[in-house]
Amino acid sequence: MYDKLNKAEKILFDVLAVSLVLFYSYAAVVSPASTQYHRGIYVIITYVLVFLAYKSQSKKWPGLNPALRVTDYLLILLSIFTIGYWILNFEDINYRTGAETPFDMAVAMIGVLIGIELARRVVGNIFVVIGVLAL
Repeated sequence: MYDKLNKAEKILFDVLAVSLVLFYSYAAVVSPASTQYHRGIYVIITYVLVFLAYKSQSKKWPGLNPALRVTDYLLILLSIFTIGYWILNFEDINYRTGAETPFDMAVAMIGVLIGIELARRVVGNIFVVIGVLAL
């Protein structure tokens, strides 16, 4: 998977992977971060790494693959937005538990759908079926 990335994607992948290690090493040794930062940074970087490594591909129509790669980048941006929203509004979201705004619910739905797509790419369709049945 890593070998199929272009040069810029490999650099981004490497920088993100190393920064994840450095962040958690710093947090473990020097100064622990707040809950929302620990969870949020882990999830954001993991999502970006997965969408970089597990490309959208069409075996039926290979000419469609460049357009599908654009959807990977859109999913990366949506992931950063949804998880970033959670990180930045962590305290407010906790205080209004049970009284979520329509925007909170929309962001949450986008986040769940992105998580399902991520699981489908990494584990396969069976995990998605089990996850949807659990909802």
